[in-house]
Amino acid sequence: MGAPVDYNLLKPLRALLEERSVTRAAARLHTSQPVMSSHLSRLRAHYGDVLLVRRGNQHSLTPLAERLLEALPQVIADAEHLFRLQSRFDPVTSTRTFVIAGVDYTIARVAPALSVAAGREAPNVRFEFPPVDTRLVNAFPESMRTIDAVILPHGYLVDQPHIDLPLERWVCLVDAASGVSDPATPDELLTRPWVQNLAAREGMNPARRQLQFRGIDITVAAVTPHFFVIPSLIVGTDRVAVVPEGLATTAVTMYPRLRIVTPPLELAPVHDAFWWLRDREHDAEHIWLRGLLGGVAAAVI
Repeated sequence: MGAPVDYNLLKPLRALLEERSVTRAAARLHTSQPVMSSHLSRLRAHYGDVLLVRRGNQHSLTPLAERLLEALPQVIADAEHLFRLQSRFDPVTSTRTFVIAGVDYTIARVAPALSVAAGREAPNVRFEFPPVDTRLVNAFPESMRTIDAVILPHGYLVDQPHIDLPLERWVCLVDAASGVSDPATPDELLTRPWVQNLAAREGMNPARRQLQFRGIDITVAAVTPHFFVIPSLIVGTDRVAVVPEGLATTAVTMYPRLRIVTPPLELAPVHDAFWWLRDREHDAEHIWLRGLLGGVAAAVI
């Protein structure tokens, strides 16, 4: 029988492999360098591998360390979820942090109401709103083990529980001086450069997929993952973007020279939802969170 496993070494292991430095890992976990060196020695003995290899003034990871680093985020998230499970949840005394991923516009759409609703019931509960990135989406649904929920349109996830948000229309956002008619014609869109929120290598957003399905392909002039940056890339140009109507309304307030026009073809509306993993269904804390999400979804316009 091998030596007993010390699960307290999971976080030091992740810090060491991500920082590739005993000093930086110690600072990250607010411990001393000798303590972190002791952790590294124990980890090396456990794995029979040096894990960190000095190359000049830096360290690189061994092949085993690379594999460990890839697996650690999910392993740690699963362990934390396991130890958080309770038969009951008391929001008044809870200090839980809930993690809800989404793009900037959808987070701005729901976070204010969510934090206010939580504050009334659970004054010490915190929220984190990390961005949705390609790595998270490409690893669905397993990558969702590191978060409590994600806000995404239908089509990215299937067979997972969710709460729908109210539908939104897609509209075109242009500079008022660009001469685009309302509604815009397909020719006007085809001859103008576009601003997009996804690079070609990352796929297409739902609006662009619908346009392409109808035979409208576009030339992309600029890409940003941040919806709130899109309007600034249109001001003073002949560019166009298709965005949710709520974002367009906010953009016109921020940049009065922008104009909202109707797309040339009818597009299925934005159909965002809160999604979570099915294995969270009986988690008392998550049940409470879903109650809040349901109330927020009903209130969001």
